[in-house]
Amino acid sequence: MLNRLNSLPFTTETIVELLLILIVSYAVYRIILQMVRQVEKRYSVSDSLILTVEKILRYFLFIVILIQILSVFGIDVSSLIMSLGIISLALTLAAKDTLSNLISGIIIVLEKRFETGDMIEIGGYNGQVKKIGIRSVELIHKKRLIVIPNQYFTTKPFINYTRQGFYGIYFDVMVLNKYNLDEKLDEIEEILAKSDLILKDPPHLIKVKNVKTTGVDVTVKVYIDNPNDDVKVITQLIKEIKRNVVLEDIS
Repeated sequence: MLNRLNSLPFTTETIVELLLILIVSYAVYRIILQMVRQVEKRYSVSDSLILTVEKILRYFLFIVILIQILSVFGIDVSSLIMSLGIISLALTLAAKDTLSNLISGIIIVLEKRFETGDMIEIGGYNGQVKKIGIRSVELIHKKRLIVIPNQYFTTKPFINYTRQGFYGIYFDVMVLNKYNLDEKLDEIEEILAKSDLILKDPPHLIKVKNVKTTGVDVTVKVYIDNPNDDVKVITQLIKEIKRNVVLEDIS
């Protein structure tokens, strides 16, 4: 090992070249780091995401400096670069989802499509955003934690009910055959029209869902401004309908 080190050309020119490599590489690293910090200030990026980006930059800087130093000492780095390329490709394929989620997380933060506290729906899941992480977004719905990979938010459509300004909720009622359907629908309509719990715009909706031998299933859909009030509003409306319309089956 010592013989190899002694054989290396440690001339003044080599030392100057090594110093230039270190100085220029570090200067470029600092410039990129400042740009990342500017993004953090402008877009309120989470600290964990910034730390991850900084760590990636440091690893990349180390690899670049190592290759440059080896080149200065006359060591053929083409085979090394090819090996690194193969290793990098293998790691990329192995960590494809992780990288995709990381990049998607950056896009989510920069574009601010939603923020912590917003009520969103994606892929049949809906809930309030609890945390926007590096790899996933955590939603809370009726005390249940739902974890959605970040890449879903850049590849699939989703709804931000908080930004939209209203949130749709619905429940089903059954009008038995012994009742007059039109009368019962009018009674439900009257209750909804008088309710202060729901929005008038968009208007509520009452529609026949299914006809059975015992009666007719009717879906009631209304809109509220605060998604967190969904259970409370549904409960209150069901109580009102039970009290005034006297329907046997409500779900």
